[in-house]
Amino acid sequence: MHRRHRTSLNAIRVFAVVARTSSLKAAAMELGVTSGAVSHQIKKLEVELGMSFFHRQSNAISLTPAGSRFHEEIAPAIETIERSVEALYRDENEISVQVSTSLALRWLIPSLDRFRALWPNARVQVDTGRAHNLLTAFQPHVVIRYFQRGEEVEGWSLLARDMRRPVVSPRLLSGRSCSIEHLPILQCTTANRDWALWCEKFGFSLADIPTAYAFDTDDAALHACTAGLGVVLAPPFLTAREIQSGSLAVVQGYEEAVESGQYGYQRRSEQKLVRQFCRWMEDEMREFA
Repeated sequence: MHRRHRTSLNAIRVFAVVARTSSLKAAAMELGVTSGAVSHQIKKLEVELGMSFFHRQSNAISLTPAGSRFHEEIAPAIETIERSVEALYRDENEISVQVSTSLALRWLIPSLDRFRALWPNARVQVDTGRAHNLLTAFQPHVVIRYFQRGEEVEGWSLLARDMRRPVVSPRLLSGRSCSIEHLPILQCTTANRDWALWCEKFGFSLADIPTAYAFDTDDAALHACTAGLGVVLAPPFLTAREIQSGSLAVVQGYEEAVESGQYGYQRRSEQKLVRQFCRWMEDEMREFA
């Protein structure tokens, strides 16, 4: 039976780097070891295989015919292994999150610097689901979605309750009454559902507060609100920056919030970093609970 050579894979890797760089010193710097350690691995490989791979002349080295042939044969395999290792590392440090545009722009993205401060190697892909290539199978690690009040949420973890309160630009209030029925109303939910719930709680009739403008996202409505076009109902985590800067304020006398629904999330990966990301999201949202 033919005896197979048991060759050190580490020595082969060192050989590949030396062959590519044509320098023991350059190879040592790339590998993070000493030139002596590189030279030792090359000599070990040559002894194991019973042939010489390099011509050594003063401080220069060059491949022998056997070395050139060996390098041509192993280089593709080494490259494949390195690509696989890099892909594994990338996968372990990459998180993809599918989330609505409004929640992404107004809460998640502005908060990500705090997540990166805790896990600097993390790469977060935020996908709002509006520009999917149908030929691409996008499989997010975390999905965040909105549930209307009373909607079934089985299988989803609670991220935050949508506790809405009326906010307005202070400049709109200049010379106006703070009473809701005297202010223009902005719609950002289907059938004005959130305002209907708010009116029910505070004893208003929805017909008494006619809508001035209607928008299809919370983000668009809040931009209009900041511009002074009217009052909008929004949860604190969507308006935190504007409230802090003073560009928006809660309408006085109506600070109590009404629950319009909730945000839930699903974790679709068991990766350690994905679990940490979900715990971080929950911790961030506790500030607004």
